[in-house]
Amino acid sequence: MSKEQTTKHKKVTMKDVAAMAGVSIMTVSRVLNNDKVSEQTQERVMEAVKTLNYRLNVSARSLSGSQSYLLGFFYDNSLGSYISQYLIGVLKRCNELGYHLVLEPCSFGEENVESIIEELSNRYMLDGVIVPPPLSEYLPLLDGLEAAGMRYVRVGPGLELDRSAYVSIDDYQATFDMTEHLIDEGHRHIGFIKGDSHQGVAANRFRGFSDALAAHDIPLADAVVAEGDFNFSGGMQACEEILDSGRKVTAIFASNDDMASAVLASVHKRGLRVPEDIAVAGFDDTSIARSVWPPLTTVRQPIDDMSVDSVNLLIEAIKADQMLGIELNKRDILPHSIVVRGSTRAADKQ
Repeated sequence: MSKEQTTKHKKVTMKDVAAMAGVSIMTVSRVLNNDKVSEQTQERVMEAVKTLNYRLNVSARSLSGSQSYLLGFFYDNSLGSYISQYLIGVLKRCNELGYHLVLEPCSFGEENVESIIEELSNRYMLDGVIVPPPLSEYLPLLDGLEAAGMRYVRVGPGLELDRSAYVSIDDYQATFDMTEHLIDEGHRHIGFIKGDSHQGVAANRFRGFSDALAAHDIPLADAVVAEGDFNFSGGMQACEEILDSGRKVTAIFASNDDMASAVLASVHKRGLRVPEDIAVAGFDDTSIARSVWPPLTTVRQPIDDMSVDSVNLLIEAIKADQMLGIELNKRDILPHSIVVRGSTRAADKQ
């Protein structure tokens, strides 16, 4: 079978062109965008393009100098309340700037990620993609976007921070600060619910919790730690594990609001009072933090500002015509704050 026949069965990517030409993906991008490269390099890349019969919407758009004014948004529903709030901010900002948003579901651990990206490329000429958590740490997805020549900006990653432009808060410091708040309220026996162990952000938050205990001479052994996978059902299971441990616990800090709301449900089910019997704290300050009873004390991520910032960063990369955002590679670390509500402070202390 000839090479030409073979390429009809498998979509050729920019990564394939780079491999055949013996150059980087960025160099291929520069050649296709008519940027200055050596004549010899340009000939090698274009020969590979011709041999592989390489066609990609992103390249066609770049060559013509046009924009589709379409942005992609990959999402995983496991972070329901966070993603919903973030998406609203992205949609609003896109509308203000004259861009439309294409939503694409993708699960963390999705094995078919290359075909998802390929189908998206075939259907739309996207100018760029926003990748929120937990997908911002799903490396096969990032590999696929780069191989397809798609610009992207990540939200809240905890892994490979030099890889791309991103928007985040300081997860370590935010968790440290909330733990310190609980300690200042008199708690020394704190239950902590970690997020998905596959995610770097979960490790960063647990490190912040551990270091805050150490800073106040509280042994980590005095804490009861469980894993909750950043979702309600996982938070419920982790809370049951903590409460069934037989260990003394006066406060439970869940590392996102979905899990913290599960803690409230679990604690109430056992007839315990919040915060009199057990204080409860969360992380994110999504709408659920204000909807539960008592309202959650939580770390406030400026989600609305982060959503605006991620769109701005992506469009800045598009206008600079720098594929993948690698050369731009901006990192915006936005400030967090501690919001104290009824779940950690009795009514007479509010």
